[in-house]
Amino acid sequence: MKKLKILSLIFFFLFLLFLLTDVYLILLEPLDSGNSIEKQSGDMLLVLGGGLKAGNEIGVSTEERLEQAVDIYKTKEMTILVSDGSLYKKSPAIKMFRDFLIAKGVASDHILFEGNSQTTFENFIYTKNIIKENNYKDIIVCTSPYHQKRSEVIIDHLSLDNYKVVKMDRSEVYQAGSIKQRVRNLRLVVREYFGLLKFKIFKR
Repeated sequence: MKKLKILSLIFFFLFLLFLLTDVYLILLEPLDSGNSIEKQSGDMLLVLGGGLKAGNEIGVSTEERLEQAVDIYKTKEMTILVSDGSLYKKSPAIKMFRDFLIAKGVASDHILFEGNSQTTFENFIYTKNIIKENNYKDIIVCTSPYHQKRSEVIIDHLSLDNYKVVKMDRSEVYQAGSIKQRVRNLRLVVREYFGLLKFKIFKR
């Protein structure tokens, strides 16, 4: 009984530590593995979408990935391919993503969509043919810091040598101005470790 109380106290203090401080950033560090890229590199930007929020709004993770693609696009115009399972036929997300990119200065003929993928593994599987058919050779992958390691593991597994996950300097996961945001960030990070474990076991 005494051991149980001690364990309970330890878990309680750990819970407070994660809830009230930014210690979760220690867990984020191994996942945040993106690379810096040269300004004129790449001939396609692949954005790994994170779907829509309730009320058909662009999700925070998806928006930051689109923003990153736009930032790179401004240094060198190239095709932006958004891969997201919410982009089914007549999906409201297609217009929302397109309008978002165009409002940021992306030419409409530089925007492509892939809407069959439901997992990160499928993001790469379903976009591979689009990339091959259009003869793109140097792919820059835009995804959130917590999602970069798993993306790189899948890229390596599929032997996609011409893909590079780009480092993201601005992300929601670096910000924790409230307990609600800190809980969300922690959930995103912990979920990624489970995602990595699942891929290690099932290879998909």
